[in-house]
Amino acid sequence: MENKQKMSKKMLGMILAGVIAAVAIVSIALATYISSKNYDKTWIGNTHGNVANRSIVAEYGDNFYFADDAIYEVNAENECRVIADCKATDLVVYDGYLYYVNYDDAQCIYRTNLETLESELVSAISGGYINIVEGILYYASLYGTSYSGIYKIDLNGEFDPQAPEQITVDWASNLLYYDGRLYFINQADTSRLYSMKLDGSDRAVSAGRATSAFMFYEGNLYYANVYGVYRCKPDGSNLSQLSEIRSSTLNIANGYIYHCFYADSSSTYDQSLYRMELNGSHETMLTSDSGSYISYLDGFIYFRNVYKGQEIYRINEENTIFENVLKLYGVN
Repeated sequence: MENKQKMSKKMLGMILAGVIAAVAIVSIALATYISSKNYDKTWIGNTHGNVANRSIVAEYGDNFYFADDAIYEVNAENECRVIADCKATDLVVYDGYLYYVNYDDAQCIYRTNLETLESELVSAISGGYINIVEGILYYASLYGTSYSGIYKIDLNGEFDPQAPEQITVDWASNLLYYDGRLYFINQADTSRLYSMKLDGSDRAVSAGRATSAFMFYEGNLYYANVYGVYRCKPDGSNLSQLSEIRSSTLNIANGYIYHCFYADSSSTYDQSLYRMELNGSHETMLTSDSGSYISYLDGFIYFRNVYKGQEIYRINEENTIFENVLKLYGVN
């Protein structure tokens, strides 16, 4: 009888230990799941991937916009019209305005009211990579001149287009806001990936030299260089290589990474546009054409086709449609 009681207690202890272990495993899994979803989702006027690629597409309500020799609006009835007669990039929407870089005016920053279609100068200091966060516009002046740096403009009140506030003097590209910090490629420091607080303090390096492009997706930092495509945490930890294909641009949407190396048609490097899953698997070529300004909108990948006169093309996610956007809307 005593032996039976001892066995019963032992069995009860084993069962209890099993239950505790199971609860611990479930708790850890739940915490991991919650943590994986707990990342900064701040909207910056367009997707991170599009801003990183100096977006040539944007959307507002039922309309979408694309930029070429002019900025075009396509409505829900598929009707297309010009809303700003200038060559542009960096399309970002905020509070009823479309912001962009105007190549017909020394690459200064403009905005167009999407109701009245009136356009106005926002900054007379040229730049790109426009981010708008809670009414503050951040951008990078790109060209290594005396006014190179990262600037900000408060859109919540009156602002002087001739005097944006300079945060740093860095020669920066690929500027992105994420989780209370500004990330950028420092062209003056062998293209290392830097970050800093919004006032320019607390500078840190997240990735090494020769970084050509980066973006954030679901809490992770993805970047490209001459050796391929990588993923890590925003501080540079947990680094893993996803692709060994040389890349200069990338975008991520709906769980897929799109990447490409582009130079000119005479380059001997592989310049095809590729797609792969977030872990680097199932890497496939979408087109042998080289693409720049890779942007994503509503199930399509838009890009400037390096081999076809830099005209805008798009491919759908299923890779069954490959079409010239200008011809599609009759503006070629």
